[in-house]
Amino acid sequence: MIDFNSALNAKQFYRFTGPPEHWLTALKYWTWGLEESHRERWKKIQTGDVFFIHSTGAQTSAFRNASSGIIGIGVVGFDFSVKEKPLWHYEVKNKVNRWPLLVPLTEIYLFSDMSDPATWDSPEPQNDSKTHHLIDKLLANRIPISAIKGFPQMGSFSTVSFDVAKQILFQRRPLYLFSGHSFRGQIKNEEKPSDMDEVHNATETLRSAASLRFLDELNKRIIIKPYSHVVRNNDILARAELAHHTVLDQLITIFRKKGFATLSNKYVDLFAYNETRSFLFEVKSTENKNFRVQARKGIVQLYEYDYFEISKYKQEKQKSFKDEYRILVTSKEPHDSRYINFINSLDLGVGTVQNDQLRPVGKDFGFSKI
Repeated sequence: MIDFNSALNAKQFYRFTGPPEHWLTALKYWTWGLEESHRERWKKIQTGDVFFIHSTGAQTSAFRNASSGIIGIGVVGFDFSVKEKPLWHYEVKNKVNRWPLLVPLTEIYLFSDMSDPATWDSPEPQNDSKTHHLIDKLLANRIPISAIKGFPQMGSFSTVSFDVAKQILFQRRPLYLFSGHSFRGQIKNEEKPSDMDEVHNATETLRSAASLRFLDELNKRIIIKPYSHVVRNNDILARAELAHHTVLDQLITIFRKKGFATLSNKYVDLFAYNETRSFLFEVKSTENKNFRVQARKGIVQLYEYDYFEISKYKQEKQKSFKDEYRILVTSKEPHDSRYINFINSLDLGVGTVQNDQLRPVGKDFGFSKI
């Protein structure tokens, strides 16, 4: 089982603050913006970080029905970028680019129910009457700041302590889950690191997970909107996350006992190596009926991560290995022998973890040498 406290401790928590009309823009375009003065702090925000959505009152909003409060929880996504054109209500109205540093979003859990963002107009000045009504809906179930002990209020964003985060995460109220693909600025940020970090267990790998669905405490309260990209049943999602976590934890244990270094980052499930051999793993939660679908994704990921992430790591650390293997590990043993043969023909292994051992399915790609 996943150690939830450890999983949350692996995360970084932030508070992002802005007027409600800007949060409507964030929900529509899946991004948040920071001022240029925050560039160094922006660089430290990572995929998988969790932020709490603080909507400000009428004193900082263009709308008199704005009220201060915490309106939801969000997860930072991929592909940080910089924009050159106005996007937020204030920017469009004043023809400025005040918040150019974009933070991509992947999941938003609102406390209030909202209609499909695709059905409402962008919160720009010409749409103020419609935006006014959307703000009423957005703020309907907000949490007053006074209800959260220690919640930071100064500035446009700040870190949030674990104790404060737990007060918000485990509020007993419905969570309306929205998910999407982030708007990208004109300039992609190439400075964001994807360093390989040593991991001692699977829970540590959740640091980069761009989701909170592994938390049972949240899953019980989630209401998935039908137009969200996350449309599968919560129980299925939870089981898939748990299966992935369990297999990964077993792999880390197996290889650490054998003296291998075990590393991960926001892309790579696991990279294990000793002085002579290395193994790149992609773990997939599978059933026989979805094996090919999951395997296709895994094939691409193994080649892509080997080319970009592992090559970069080996070059930076001046590592070379006599034997290098790429392994697709499934949560259940697949029986599609034709497709397994196809995967093997690509110089990729397939394996499962059984009785605390990694066992090959098809050809043995270095398994017996562990």
